[in-house]
This record gives sequence, C-alpha cells and structure tokens, in this order.
Amino acid sequence: MENKIRFRNHISVILEQLGATFGILFVLFFTNIDDVIDYIEKGSSEELSLTVYIGGGVILAVFLLIFLYQWIIWSKTYISICDNSIVIERNTWNKKKNTIGLKNISNVNTEQNLLEMLLGTCKVKLDTNSMSTSDKTDVKIILKKAEAEQFRLYVMKLMQGQEGDFEKKYSKEDKDHWAIQTNMGDIFTHGLFSVNLLSVLVVIGCVVGAAGMVLQVIHSVSVGESIVKMLLSVLMLIAIFSSAIWNIVKGFIQYYDFKIDRNENKLYIRYGILKKVNYTIPAEKISALKLKQTFFARLTGRYTAEIINIGMGDDAAETQSFFLPYCKRNQMEERIRLLLPEFYEAVQMQTVRQPIATWIAWIWPAVLFALFLVAGALLSVYYFPEFQKEIILGVLIFSIWMILLVLAYFLTAGSTVGVSHMAIVNGYFGRTICYISYKDIQYVEFSQNIFARVVKIQKGEVHLLASTANRKQEIPYISMENGETIKKRLLNR
Repeated sequence: MENKIRFRNHISVILEQLGATFGILFVLFFTNIDDVIDYIEKGSSEELSLTVYIGGGVILAVFLLIFLYQWIIWSKTYISICDNSIVIERNTWNKKKNTIGLKNISNVNTEQNLLEMLLGTCKVKLDTNSMSTSDKTDVKIILKKAEAEQFRLYVMKLMQGQEGDFEKKYSKEDKDHWAIQTNMGDIFTHGLFSVNLLSVLVVIGCVVGAAGMVLQVIHSVSVGESIVKMLLSVLMLIAIFSSAIWNIVKGFIQYYDFKIDRNENKLYIRYGILKKVNYTIPAEKISALKLKQTFFARLTGRYTAEIINIGMGDDAAETQSFFLPYCKRNQMEERIRLLLPEFYEAVQMQTVRQPIATWIAWIWPAVLFALFLVAGALLSVYYFPEFQKEIILGVLIFSIWMILLVLAYFLTAGSTVGVSHMAIVNGYFGRTICYISYKDIQYVEFSQNIFARVVKIQKGEVHLLASTANRKQEIPYISMENGETIKKRLLNR
C-alpha cells in the first residue's frame, strides 16, 4: 500500500499572501493624501468626517473580505507526499490538483524572509525539470523551521530512492567544514565591485533631486505652508533616496555569512541576513556557469560567478543564481576546480572577439538607426522651432553615446567553440562570460542579414532549460564555420 502523508501550510501563509493587499492600501493612502491633510488641518467637520468614515469602512470591508478569502484557501489546501509524487490539492469552489513526480524535481531548497524569521517559519521551494514551468517556482510551502528542514530532507531521500521516515527528526545537516566561508572583508569587497556604473549615476541624480526638494521644503516653511506637508515632503525624500541607494547597498549585505561546499555530486550554499537561503543543488542539474564583471570589477580583473539551472534565478537573478563572490581570476578558477570541476576546463578557454567583418553586418541597422534619428530630429525641429539648438545638441549627444556603446560592445563581445563546452561573451562596459555544455543545450538558432550573409558571419541564440532570464543566451557574430561546428557538436553530444 502506498504511503501517504497529508498536511497544510503554516497559517502564517495568510499574512504573506496579504502582503500585496497592504501595498495597495499604502498606495491608496498616498493617492488620497490631500484629503487626509485637509482632515488633519481642518478638523472633524461633518462632511470630512463622513468621507473619512465611509472610505475607511470600505477599505476595512475589502481587507476583511480578502483576509477571509485567503483563510478559506489556506484551510482547503492540502499537501500530500506519496511514494512517487507530491500532490498540492485545493478543495475550494474551483478545485485544483497539482501532481509533481519526484523524479521531475530538480531542486528542494529553503529560504526565510524577515517575517518568517520573526515567526519561526521557513519556506520550502520545489522546482521541476519542465520548460513550461522553468520560469517560476512550482511549489512554495511554508512550515515551521524544523518541519521545513524535516520535509526537505525527507523529499530528497525519496528523490534518491532511499527509504525515508517522515516522523524521524532529521538533523539540520550543520557542517563543521565549508570549502569557502566568507568574512566581512570578503563581503565588503564583493559589495564594492558589485556597484553598477548606472546605479552610481542614478544615485547622483537622486542627490541633485533631493537638494531641490529640500529647497522646496524650506520655501514652503518660509511662506507659512502646512508643517504636515513639509513632513510629507521629507518622507517622500527619504523614500526616493532609499530606493535609489538600495541597488548599491544590497551588494554589501545580500550575501552575508556566505558559505559553500560540495559533497559528492551536490553543492551546498547558504547565505543571508535579511533573507536567509539554504540551497542544495545537484551538480548534474547545472546547465551553465556565468562569470560576471561590473565596469569597476573589469578594471581590476575581478569576477563573480553565477550558475544556471532550473529554479535558480526565478525570483531575483542576482540572489537566486549566486555562486561565488568577487575575486581575482586565478582564485576564481581554483574555486571552480574545487567546487564545480565539470566547468574547470571550460573556464580555461580563451575567448576571441567578433570578426572584424561584424562592422559590415552592422551597416544595415546603423542606416535604419540614422534614418529614424534624423526623421525624429526634423519633426521635432518642425513642431518646436524655438528649441532647435537644444534638439540638435540632444541628437548629437545621443549619437555619440550610441557610437560609444557600439564600440564598447565590439571590444567586449565574443565567443569560443570548445570540444565539450562553448563560451559566450556579452556586455558593454561590464562583461558576462557564459560557459555552456553542449549536452545541456535545448536548441540553437542562427540568423543573418544581407550584409552578414555576404561576409559569411552569423549571430544566434542558445536556448537552455532555465528561468526566463537565463533561458536565452545571445551568441555575438561568429563565422559560419564556427556555427556549423556548434551544430555538429550539438548533434554528437
């Protein structure tokens, strides 16, 4: 008789599902902020009080209805573990049943956000080997932390064909030794070289905008405007600055206490402070390895690494696919040899730039770009003649910037066609090198415009079984001979 275990998510899943509702309420509050200010300033006049009471009552009623809906879903949704499958069953008005075969599960990982840390719960994420669902996590289960670890280990035992007892209290698999365990200096270095050039420019723009907002607040106070409006302006200032600077700061804290190790054919990865993750990744499920550089990292010869497989990169590419922090090239290669030897020979390959004939292939898109730019400039001057000088200056600056981007792309992009792997290089001021095993390629496509056909070069796309962000890898221009080599090695894999 088939063993069957049946349970529900932890009830805190309702709070997590209500997160979007709280966001909507927040937006509604700020879109009606003028009415709130009037109510605070003018007091409780009969008209204002009626508006506030009706609006508040409607919002409360909607919130309660959404809460009730989520509670019904939680109470009617069950998770069952059978010998060969996991079944998610929802017995609400619209009945749903999702059955996942254990042999199709690629990853069983756990993570905790701040709310889950406070409540002592943990999220278990299951991902499957399916192209149709590879851009999302198939199942997210929230349990008490100890139960989540117990569930994860039990499912992994079943995946490996081992006998498992769900009632047995498995250990947390706390390791005494890690191949790599970062300290604060390592994390600071990673954060420093993670800074994106565009993010720096955005922050500078935000600082300039913030100065203007401060002057506006000072002017408001000087003409006797409401202190409430002044405080709201300050709050908006803080919100804008915080949002802009987060893209820079997160690199310094995202991978706090990063640890990684390999045991037999599995990688174990743990890190996080605001969001703790615990990944166990079968090495055979990894279809590609990426080495990445920001502009600043490229100047100093440092690299960070990401991996591509099913489930990695679903929620946040930077977080979910993270493999190794920034370090020098020789140290990166040594770490790959230790942790992911399947790709060690691949990272030794030397990449080459696109053929010089690529400039000829770019003639057609360059001509189209120039035609649209000139047409747009002429129309703008015709309808706004008073801004003729500004329009011409803007077109000139934009043209120079586009030329710089094309030149940077030519000097950066390239590829290498190896025996068992191929390497694809893309980027402008930063750079990404993607190493792909032929056996993990789903299919490859090549295309040519008329000029590329004349000079016998082509560009293409490699398609992988991965999340949407990583599913397609762009191949810069290569010779037709190299394209045929890729096709042959794909057929002979």
